[in-house]
Amino acid sequence: MTKRHRPVARRVTGRALVTLLALASLPGCATVRSLEFWGGSRHANVTAAAPAPAVEKHRDPLEEAEANAEAAPREPYWPFHLAELELERDSTAAAERALANSLARDRDYAPALALLTKLQYQGGRNLDAIQRLEDARQRAAAAGRPFPPELAAGLALHYDAIDRLDRASPITSTLPADGSADEQTAQVFLRLRGEAPDSAVALAEHAVRDEPRRAANQNNYGITRLRAGDPDGAREAFQKAIKLDPTLPGPYYNLAILEKFYLFDDAAAARWYAAYRARSSDDPDGLARVFAAPAAGNAAPGPGEEAHP
Repeated sequence: MTKRHRPVARRVTGRALVTLLALASLPGCATVRSLEFWGGSRHANVTAAAPAPAVEKHRDPLEEAEANAEAAPREPYWPFHLAELELERDSTAAAERALANSLARDRDYAPALALLTKLQYQGGRNLDAIQRLEDARQRAAAAGRPFPPELAAGLALHYDAIDRLDRASPITSTLPADGSADEQTAQVFLRLRGEAPDSAVALAEHAVRDEPRRAANQNNYGITRLRAGDPDGAREAFQKAIKLDPTLPGPYYNLAILEKFYLFDDAAAARWYAAYRARSSDDPDGLARVFAAPAAGNAAPGPGEEAHP
């Protein structure tokens, strides 16, 4: 298994900031540092709402889903729904077994593909997910079917996670600008990560306007404001992100960089950095060296190699 490189933004006006991916949290589960994208309950391409077969209903939703899955052995929805319920109980292994069952019934069932590759992303199994998604993309092309944009965005994110921006960027360029809120957040993230981060500006503004209560959107919008030479606007966005989700480390890190290298307030920068370290041990831009060596002044941190998953 390849070592998973966690996403970090490219240099922003000479400084690298932590870009956040918004991955929709799994129901009942602790999110992976509150990152959201692949919606576990987003039923793309579900046929006719998959009506329940005529079986005796159980009081336990998990037992009911199992009974429905057994009664309709060719319908991929019910094992997919069973996976959702397993995740509500924090049973990731059982959820993956249910998703494998769903995909055995229909290997191109988009909701199951999306949720399984999300779990693989969280577990750093990027190569496995890339193979699965590329196979699905090739089958769609051979059949003349469009490849669902949520799966395309997921594929780009997996390529980004293994530092294959040469593969991620062409996929990102095909994503529709009017996609779902999750897809828009992923686009902003991927564009900020790419070689043309300015292309993320309009999308970031749109995302934060449509979903202002999503912490990742506020964080990424703050990066675009800093790139535009608006540190006050950037600070406001980063602080909004913290208010929305105080557990998310990235905005604290970005505020430390902003205060240190843009507003030259060493005391404020040190406080934000300490708050960040209380939430994460990652140090993608080498700020530990900066704060440990006051004589270094405002020397730029080195380019980061890892950031949040």
